[in-house]
Amino acid sequence: MALIDAVVLLYGDRGDLDRCVDSLKTHCPQVNIIVIDNNQVNRGFTKGTNDGIKMGSAPYIWLINQDAVALPGADTALVKRLESGPRVGIAGSMQLDPDDHDIIRHGGTTVFFPAGVHKGGRVSMGHCRLPEKLTWVNFASVMLKREMVQEIGLLDEKMFLLFSDSDYCLWARYRGWEVWYEPESHVYHRLGKASKSVSEWQQKDMQAFMDKWGIIPLQNGFEAGRMFGKLNANP
Repeated sequence: MALIDAVVLLYGDRGDLDRCVDSLKTHCPQVNIIVIDNNQVNRGFTKGTNDGIKMGSAPYIWLINQDAVALPGADTALVKRLESGPRVGIAGSMQLDPDDHDIIRHGGTTVFFPAGVHKGGRVSMGHCRLPEKLTWVNFASVMLKREMVQEIGLLDEKMFLLFSDSDYCLWARYRGWEVWYEPESHVYHRLGKASKSVSEWQQKDMQAFMDKWGIIPLQNGFEAGRMFGKLNANP
């Protein structure tokens, strides 16, 4: 049995997917690759991810975006982080700009609501070089311990595309699991630009997140529920 199941969602052009899969086969040959095709029926990120998780049986689950490229050792560094403690359940990679490999696009995170904020910098200046226990990491390249998934369940499918990554990190921490950023795991990944317009499904995802965690919209911001505030403040 493979040590790692790598779940990759396909949506749109296959070019990115082919580059991602090639990088996994080249640099992570022991990984079992599971591709979920959302072109036939668009299940969204969350359900597609859950379907991929259920198709595997390896003790570690690597969720990696189709537009990410894995570098040598990206998988083993995440496994090492997950094995560093019995309750370490989630570990995220350093994400480097595919055009300028010195630029760090995701080197950990800060706030995640209402919009996720990533730490960044430059490799040459030593930024984001230390592992860190965090509130959340984005799921463009993240590894989950299957033992944790079996204990706390799958991602919340009430969120079609957005917030299910930060929600899952919150839920894992609520259940006593730790979330880590692992700087020795490197992938190339270009973060998408935030849109000024908000689509209907984005509104629905945000509402589902707020309903779950007791967040109330106010005229000048948000009022957080007690449990949300505690988890958001103390990683």
